Amino acid sequence: MDRILTVTRDSLDQLLEQLAHRLDVDTSSVVPFTDFTDVMTALLEHVGNGRGRLLIAGHASPDIAIAAERAGLRSEEIVGASPFVSHPEDILEAVDNSADLVYLANPNRVTGSSYSLSHLKRIAQRIPDGTLILDEKYYDYYGISGLPLLDRYSHVVIARSLTAGFNISSGESGCLVGCPGFMSGFRNYYQWSRITSAMFRLLSTSLANGPSAAKRLTRVHDELLRIANELTGIGVQNRITSADFLLLRVADPRRVANFVAGFGAPLENLEMYPDLQNYLRYRVQSPLSNDDFLTAFRRMPSEYYHMADIDRRVIMFHRPGESVPDGPSDQTKDRESTAGCQPSQEEVPV
Repeated sequence: MDRILTVTRDSLDQLLEQLAHRLDVDTSSVVPFTDFTDVMTALLEHVGNGRGRLLIAGHASPDIAIAAERAGLRSEEIVGASPFVSHPEDILEAVDNSADLVYLANPNRVTGSSYSLSHLKRIAQRIPDGTLILDEKYYDYYGISGLPLLDRYSHVVIARSLTAGFNISSGESGCLVGCPGFMSGFRNYYQWSRITSAMFRLLSTSLANGPSAAKRLTRVHDELLRIANELTGIGVQNRITSADFLLLRVADPRRVANFVAGFGAPLENLEMYPDLQNYLRYRVQSPLSNDDFLTAFRRMPSEYYHMADIDRRVIMFHRPGESVPDGPSDQTKDRESTAGCQPSQEEVPV
C-alpha cells in the first residue's frame, strides 16, 4: 500500500532540486517534510538524545512544545521584559552549556517579534557544541533569514514552510535546510522519503506558484492595515505583526471570542501564554470574512473589549537595515556538496 501512496525516487530528486533552486543551496542541504511537529520531534531526538533541555526563544507554539516532550527534552521558554521584542541577551544569559539546544521562531509564531541576523549570529556562537534551530515559517512575510549563517556554522538548522504563504496550515509542510554533513546524518535518522503523491503535488505546486504567493502576501498586508485602522477607530487595542495575524487586547477575551464566533470569525485566546493575558489572535481571512469580523466588533457591547489602560510595553517586529540575501555568497557556492560546513570565526555580514 505504501508503495502506491509514496512517490518515486525520481520524483523526490525533482522535489529536492526545486527546493535547492529556490533556496540557492545544494540538494544535499535540504530535507523536505510534510508535518512540522513530526519533523521537529525527529530533529530534537537526533540532536538531543533524550537528555537536557531545549531553550525556546520567546513564546512557544503548541507544536514545538509537543515535539520537545516527545523527544524527551525539558523545554524552557525565555521571555524578556516585553513579549513583543526579541533581545539576544535573554537567550545568551539562559545558556549555561556550549552544547545547549536553542529553538527560535523568527518571526515568533505567537507574537510576531523578530531577531536580526546579527542577533542570530551571536546566539549561534554561544552554543558551538549545541544546535540552533531557526523556525522561519513566516519568513515570506518580510522576515529575515538565517541562511547566511550556514556558510560558517555547522550546527544551525533552518525550517521553512512551503504552505504558510498560501494560508495552508494543515501539517505545515516545508523543508529543513542545513549544512550537508549535518543533513546527511539526519537523513539517515528521519524517514524523509515517505512523501505521499498528494503531498508531493502540494509541495510542487507551492514551489511553482511563487508569484501567486507574493500577491497573496501583499493582500494580507493590506488587509492587516485595513483591519487595524477599523479596530482602532472602534476603540479596540491591536498590534500588527510580521505574519498573517493581528493581536487584540480586550477586557474580556472569552466573551469577545464567543461573540465573534457567532459571525463565523474564529479568535485564538492567548491567555495561556505568560504576559499575554487579555490578548486574542486573529488570522487574516478573505476580505469578506474580515468584513464579518469587523461587523462583529461594531455590534459588540463595548464593555467586552474596552480597556481602561494601554499596554505600553515596547514592540518591534522589523529590524531595519538588517535584511540579507536569501542564499550563500558566491565564494561558498562552489564548495563540495558532500562536505560538512566548517565553523569559522569570520564575521557574518549584516
